[in-house]
Amino acid sequence: MEFRQLQLFVAVAEELHFGRAAARVRMAQPPFSQQIRKLEDELGVQLLARSSRRVALTPAGSQLLEHARGMLAKRAEAVTSVQRVAEGETGALRIGFGASSAFGVLPGLIRRFREKYPGIALRMEDRESLDIGHALASGELDVAIVRAPFRYTGVKTESLLRERFMLAMPEGHPMAQRRRIALASFANEPFVLFPRDTAPGLHDTIVSICIEVGFSPTVTHQAGSWPAVISLVKAGLGVTIAPASAQAVLPGGVVFRHLPGVTTQAELLLAHAPHAHSAATERFRAIALGIRI
Repeated sequence: MEFRQLQLFVAVAEELHFGRAAARVRMAQPPFSQQIRKLEDELGVQLLARSSRRVALTPAGSQLLEHARGMLAKRAEAVTSVQRVAEGETGALRIGFGASSAFGVLPGLIRRFREKYPGIALRMEDRESLDIGHALASGELDVAIVRAPFRYTGVKTESLLRERFMLAMPEGHPMAQRRRIALASFANEPFVLFPRDTAPGLHDTIVSICIEVGFSPTVTHQAGSWPAVISLVKAGLGVTIAPASAQAVLPGGVVFRHLPGVTTQAELLLAHAPHAHSAATERFRAIALGIRI
């Protein structure tokens, strides 16, 4: 039993006239009648009672008409649904992000995407950077916001944002009242950083900034998210170097200061696996990069 046979049967069941039904589906009457007969033979039942004067549905035909209408409606619904997903109007998008990249462009980007494509469901996943690379390459994630440097075989990255690094310290720190300070002045201070195994790129970048001005930071405490890092700074357990966007979680009791002479910038990247692009991924990428599609 094929969908085309069901379409022909619905036509004759509603018209109760083979000539009008054949014309409705733009088909010659002899092959039309043959298809209806073939359907009856395949089902082993009589669907239509025929006479020289009239055509009527049998009880079996009435039952099939009910099911056929539902099946054809489901088919049309399925076709429309698949087409909308293919066009990026509906579907799902799995977005990964690391704790160190949860600020900056991500909140505004998600808001703009939801406003423009409300039919696409977003699934946000907070993962460590190494997990994100594997998840993108294996198809577990569609796209991710990550901190540079980020390299993983089979994953492409594009720059989203560059921002300066700043020093965060407790409000009561002796240097907190200075507007501009030299990083080298903090050579003997305890530092709070991300664990290297969760954000190796960011961790190494911050350490290299310190080394460039003449010291290796003494890391006394570690935390896996910017809110946690900044909270430890507020508690007086050390200072930290953070991207400017980390000020979004700035609590009372912590101050951020510019670092003159520090030219290294924090960079956010859009990461995706080119081999697994969907229309939803392309729409997200277009909004993130400001591309018109």
